[in-house]
Amino acid sequence: MNTAKINYVAVGAFVTVTLVGIVVAIAMLTGRTGATDAYHAVYKNVTGVKFGTQVLYEGYPIGQVETVTPIPDGGSMKFRVDFEVNEGWKIPDDSIARIGASGLLSAITINIDAGTSPIAHKPDTQVIAQEASDLFKVMSGVAGDISNLAENDLRPLLATINTAVGNFAITVELVGELLDEDGQRMIKQFANVADDLSGLVVDLNKRLPRIAESVDTSTANFATLSRDLSHTRGKLDQLLGTADDLMANSNAMVAENRAEVRKSIKDLKHVTDSLARHIDSVNQNIEGTARNMYEFSREIRQNPGLLLSGTAPQEKGKK
Repeated sequence: MNTAKINYVAVGAFVTVTLVGIVVAIAMLTGRTGATDAYHAVYKNVTGVKFGTQVLYEGYPIGQVETVTPIPDGGSMKFRVDFEVNEGWKIPDDSIARIGASGLLSAITINIDAGTSPIAHKPDTQVIAQEASDLFKVMSGVAGDISNLAENDLRPLLATINTAVGNFAITVELVGELLDEDGQRMIKQFANVADDLSGLVVDLNKRLPRIAESVDTSTANFATLSRDLSHTRGKLDQLLGTADDLMANSNAMVAENRAEVRKSIKDLKHVTDSLARHIDSVNQNIEGTARNMYEFSREIRQNPGLLLSGTAPQEKGKK
């Protein structure tokens, strides 16, 4: 064999070995180094899932995603994800294929949470699917709900409680004063009032002309008062609805715990006043926090490297 043929054989052998090495390396990188079993799952959202996405079983790599196929579902879309795992790998039929990432900057994977069923899936069957949770979207939604709750529910509730506590305190004071009076003393006072009314009738006959002159002015004032009373009528109806129960139970309560009840009412009124004064500040802090979290998440999605190597903020007036 001459030198030229030896060179040809050496070059051919080198090229063959190189091609075999490339094929083996590609097989190792793609995870397709042996026989596999095919499974699939159907998701409503497949953000970050594509060909080559790693499939884990309780965190252990067992395969990869092969295809992602859109499937029309009425007026919306679903997505069938076909993946292959190592041949013979047992997946319980109540296992859940969950899309997610192990960390903030980690790659998206499909992690199969092992079930407890003794029956394993057969190849080419569907695995129960669960989409990934968007942490930033959930936090933004929670912040918005808290803001709406404080603005539309909590503030009116505090105002109503404050008014109710004030009315209740006045009622308890009046009931306590009435219960402290002796019955016989009240009868004597009624007799005195009757005598005073007799003298008042005589005096009224003398004052009648001036009273007639004041009727016109009183009528105008009464019209204004009627308009004001129409706004408070609803609250008075609620108060009168609970008056019977309050009168039935107030005797024993005031006699035994009068000092404690007054102190508790004053403390409760102080607390509600304090909450009403600070609710605007709390609402503003919540809204500010929500905006900061949204801006933070947007910057991280655009450039995850900012978490490891940030840049100093640019000073005003400098480019």
